[in-house]
Amino acid sequence: MPLGGRTLALVALLLAGACTAPPPSTPTAPAKSLADQATFLLANPAGLTLLDESCRSLGKLIELPAQSAPAYPAMHPSRKSIAFGITLLAAKKTGFGSDIYTVNLDGTGMRPLVEHEGENVFYASPRFDQTGNILYFHRRAAILNPAGQYLGNEDSVERLDLRTGERKRLLKDAADPDISPDGRTIVFIHVVDGQLDPTGLWIAGADGADPHKLFGRDSFYYVQTPRFAPKGDAIVFSGAGHTVALPSRTPKLAHLSVPSELFLTGVASPALRSLTQTVDDVAPAWSADGSRLAYVGTGAFFVVTMADQSVKTCAQGQDFFFGDVLWLR
Repeated sequence: MPLGGRTLALVALLLAGACTAPPPSTPTAPAKSLADQATFLLANPAGLTLLDESCRSLGKLIELPAQSAPAYPAMHPSRKSIAFGITLLAAKKTGFGSDIYTVNLDGTGMRPLVEHEGENVFYASPRFDQTGNILYFHRRAAILNPAGQYLGNEDSVERLDLRTGERKRLLKDAADPDISPDGRTIVFIHVVDGQLDPTGLWIAGADGADPHKLFGRDSFYYVQTPRFAPKGDAIVFSGAGHTVALPSRTPKLAHLSVPSELFLTGVASPALRSLTQTVDDVAPAWSADGSRLAYVGTGAFFVVTMADQSVKTCAQGQDFFFGDVLWLR
């Protein structure tokens, strides 16, 4: 079939362009993803929301399945992806429970790392070691008698080698773990008869060896979310009903009318210090340099400056009544 006039003209233009050196092009920077523009990530029933430095929403990191709720986001050491717990309310073959997923910070590659294997089995609090090859997490499973009656919970801290798939239970009666920056120590909440141990924080080796209380006389009504400082020399956690009097701010009350505060303790030389009243129990998140803490609660997003313990309200609104913050940069 002979070529038409329009086709011949186009071929001639292409040939002419091929024989002529193109002008030098100016390299263009790749378009920034939303995560590149974000300072914080907030995980709550609304999804995985990216926030700028003024705590203004930039949008969702990724659209999650309907009827799901993410929690406990953790940064991979590469700072290119995160792991998070997710409760999928829609029916699954394994029944109601929660899993641990990972997703890249550009919103791609979401996939499960640990999936619950049965009804009322929950996985939470994922934490990478410093290599990014080992994942620590909390497993909770309901205990039922042969008649199906609920008898309590079984709590443990487990470790998964992401290279080989090898999985091991490290600690029984343990919850809410965090791994030190050098990968040598786990801090966790001890569980007694299905209830949180009022003696506070416990620590153990990264292999689960030598679990013991971090400090002695102190006890609490409730403790949660221990988080190592970026240098590994201190731990912050949320506690309520502390039995030892400490200097604190204007008293406020958490749920059940029990005072709730953020506490800081050393690791080598445990010594408690109250940072601020938080009204309700919260999940604190460190900035990368350890100079600030962020948390949400009571309808606001707060930032604590460690140097003077000043507290700034970054934003307010219905999205900030509870949730888990991850400081991206």
